[in-house]
Amino acid sequence: MVMEVDSGASVASLEADCAELRGMLEKASRPTVQRELQRVLDTLHAELSKAKWAFLAAADAAVVAAAAPAAAAAPAAAPKPAVVKSAGPWTEITTFGLEMGGYNSPIVVLDIRLKGVEALPAENVTCDFTQESLDLKVVGLDGKNHRFFKTNLDKDIVPASSGVKVKKNHVIVTLQKVKGEYGYDHWSDLCAKGRRKPSGAKKSDNPSGGIMDMMQDLYEDGDESMKKIIGEAMYKAKKGEKYEPKDDGEFQMPKTLEED
Repeated sequence: MVMEVDSGASVASLEADCAELRGMLEKASRPTVQRELQRVLDTLHAELSKAKWAFLAAADAAVVAAAAPAAAAAPAAAPKPAVVKSAGPWTEITTFGLEMGGYNSPIVVLDIRLKGVEALPAENVTCDFTQESLDLKVVGLDGKNHRFFKTNLDKDIVPASSGVKVKKNHVIVTLQKVKGEYGYDHWSDLCAKGRRKPSGAKKSDNPSGGIMDMMQDLYEDGDESMKKIIGEAMYKAKKGEKYEPKDDGEFQMPKTLEED
């Protein structure tokens, strides 16, 4: 079990490293620097792929090991047909549809297209959820075992309220968002680009502290122009100064906010 936890932490760490390197690569302007960053990024991608499969292999081995003693202790019974769950090898699912919903939407929906999946027995399509991961397994489809495994989700989910449903040629995975103090969390992607910020973190008793937390989130998720504006506003707010936006045309409020 310790190895499985360590492997999961390694995957999350490598994903965060890759995300940070991609950000550095986007900002780099010198060809030599770009080549070196891309080389390091390619190396990390290879390590991440190995770490993911090592984590999955360790998880499968743990399941098999836990089931072995129970099977050995069970009394002999008359033979009967049984569905044996596969432990791999797995074909990784890499394409999917993603619907994160609008403002205050309670769920995130994944649409994975797999032709003929509705013909499989119900027990051949399973999905295991934790607060920050999902593990979808489709066993025995056209002679292959398919897997969609994601860690470091953008925000926490409610595992008990999340689920999977099979339709014609599609597997629909529903992730239940965590409801916080101001409503359901806003997701910007399926997985976080860097270190996750756990949902439902305790808010400050100071009302202005909550506003500063919201501004911090906007700063981290915004583009360079947004970061410049919010960074200056946060700096002046901490000094007790009033922020006056410059009327130089450098920043314009998005139309959706202007209309509100």
